[in-house]
Amino acid sequence: MEEIKNLYILLPHIFCVWIVLNILGNTIKMTFHVNSKYIVWILLVSSIIINFCFFGVSFESFFIGFVTFSFSVSSYDLVKYFGKIRKKE
Repeated sequence: MEEIKNLYILLPHIFCVWIVLNILGNTIKMTFHVNSKYIVWILLVSSIIINFCFFGVSFESFFIGFVTFSFSVSSYDLVKYFGKIRKKE
């Protein structure tokens, strides 16, 4: 039960890092014209580094960094593909 409470405490942090990663990914894509496959790796490394800075180097901070990264990339893809589907109608 305590582990679930700890996850609820981390939700605001996950949302803040999610916003930062979305802004960073869009900025990299528009400014430097980097391939999408490299942007994913840049976002993963930056998410893990951000979480290591806040929580220290541990497995939990690595896991939270990976969850935040996957939430950011999947939400970006969801918005992108939903826009493509909507344009076809």
